[in-house]
Amino acid sequence: MNTKAERNTFTKKIGQTVYIVRYYFNEEAKETMQEKINRMLVTEASRQEM
Repeated sequence: MNTKAERNTFTKKIGQTVYIVRYYFNEEAKETMQEKINRMLVTEASRQEM
């Protein structure tokens, strides 16, 4: 694995299963991750009200 990929990877063990998670951020994104999560939560909450 190259160095850049290693920086964007973490592992999590749940029970007997080890998950390897790789993540990517678009450096040209128009919103921060926090803004995106907030938007997703608001959208999901409004769906629950229906």
